[in-house]
Amino acid sequence: MSSDSIPRPGILSTIAAVFRQNRVPCRVLNLFAVALVTSYYQIPALAGFWESVGDFKTHWSFVFSCVSTMFAAAVLPTFIQMAMGTPPADGRWKRLALLMLFWGYRGMEIDLFYRFQSWLFGNGHDARTLITKVVFDQIVMSPIWFVPTYVIALRWVEMGASWSRTRPTLNREFWTRTCPMVLITNWLIWIPAVALIYSLPAALQFPLFTFVMCFFILVVTVMTRRKNEADKAVDL
Repeated sequence: MSSDSIPRPGILSTIAAVFRQNRVPCRVLNLFAVALVTSYYQIPALAGFWESVGDFKTHWSFVFSCVSTMFAAAVLPTFIQMAMGTPPADGRWKRLALLMLFWGYRGMEIDLFYRFQSWLFGNGHDARTLITKVVFDQIVMSPIWFVPTYVIALRWVEMGASWSRTRPTLNREFWTRTCPMVLITNWLIWIPAVALIYSLPAALQFPLFTFVMCFFILVVTVMTRRKNEADKAVDL
């Protein structure tokens, strides 16, 4: 039987597989976020550190959001992957430059979005405000804008910044399978995380986002490395 004739798993089974693959990083990330938020509210010495981070973020504004996201989502994972020997050598630096370009922009965009949410819904930490922000973030903006543009941008990077090569891949399967799977994964990871992020003062929300993203990418990078090594061992 040819590979083309083998039926592909349904979207629900694929989503279930995505959940199984990401359940450990999700738990680790959320425990990490809980620890950071708890350290701000319960440990006075660390609260002072967090306040200094908030002052630094407020002073540097969008420069902070651009550079910190660029480092957390592009530079750090790339160099970790290079140390592990996972990324291909060809086009490595071009890929890094493109990722830095995207994540620098995306960091400023998310920073602006957090400010917009503060203006729209206020800075209260009551349950109603937190739920409203999480719903608007994850149920409205993520499926409409954040997830599709993220997936398209990464595909564009993988295609060597060629839009003519990227456009044909944005087909029906992309919109009916790839984006929904990424969206589900995004919800598993970020719905609990953004609830914690919005529970902090406005000046600390983006720094916590950066810390969480950085830690999550580290966890996923290490786990991906271990999974690849396990797969090779099975093949042998």
